[in-house]
Amino acid sequence: IRAATTGTVIELAETFEEGATVSAGQVLARIDPANAQSELDRASNDLRDAEIAVRDADRALEIARDTLTAAEEQAALRDRAFRRQVDLEGRGVATAATVETAELAAASARQALLASRLALANAETRVDQAATNLARARIAEEEAQRDLAETTLRAPFGATLSEVTLVEGRLVSANE
Repeated sequence: IRAATTGTVIELAETFEEGATVSAGQVLARIDPANAQSELDRASNDLRDAEIAVRDADRALEIARDTLTAAEEQAALRDRAFRRQVDLEGRGVATAATVETAELAAASARQALLASRLALANAETRVDQAATNLARARIAEEEAQRDLAETTLRAPFGATLSEVTLVEGRLVSANE
């Protein structure tokens, strides 16, 4: 039987001695779980942060979509106003200055539309990154849970113990 993790042995089973018979799954020893528990706590907090980041990224994406829709509507409105001013100028009702003002407003609306498209692309990237970070945080938490579970040494099968050298208070290394 080998330790799967490094730490100080804090408890040995009463039957953990030379020649003792153990059954499968029986707890033989416990390694100080403090470091593993701290790592699990950190991983759990990182997971919560990642879940919050996903929700935040989703909200930002929704806002970016709404902003793009509004920018598209504004650009279409400004373009119609520009075409109307050109038509009115052709009839002699509008001045070149009003046409130029409408043209500038239409160009500004197109620029805002491009900025909104960029913001949407950035929001989509943020959603993808948040999802990746969430997956990594889940993996880290599962790994931390396994590490914590490995601080309890159990008999993998029923057997008779031999060459028992482990003592309480001893520092063990992984695979020792």
